[in-house]
Amino acid sequence: MKNAINPYNEDFKCKATDDEGECIDTPTAYQKARYPEIVDTDFEPTSGLQQEVQDNHYRILAELLQEEKKPVLQPPKILRVLLLPYKGEDEELFMTRYIYVKIESSDWILTDLTEQ
Repeated sequence: MKNAINPYNEDFKCKATDDEGECIDTPTAYQKARYPEIVDTDFEPTSGLQQEVQDNHYRILAELLQEEKKPVLQPPKILRVLLLPYKGEDEELFMTRYIYVKIESSDWILTDLTEQ
């Protein structure tokens, strides 16, 4: 079946033999490639290792919020803009390149603004 977003046939039938590999979905293939020592064929995005990583992030955030207030610097937001090749006013050729634009400055967060 083809659609406007994906012009390729989506009726994929895996025909791999035992010596050519295996037919598995993308998240499972990623998990096996990244963490070969962990074998979980019922891998889901919110189960197993990924759930542990998410719990660890929440634990770190909770500890940060319970500690005494410490200044934290939020990094600036940078936008990468691709410029395609174009011809200049005097017949110059400007080739493809990126320009980086700061769209939001860095900012202090988790601080008491009355402190000086």
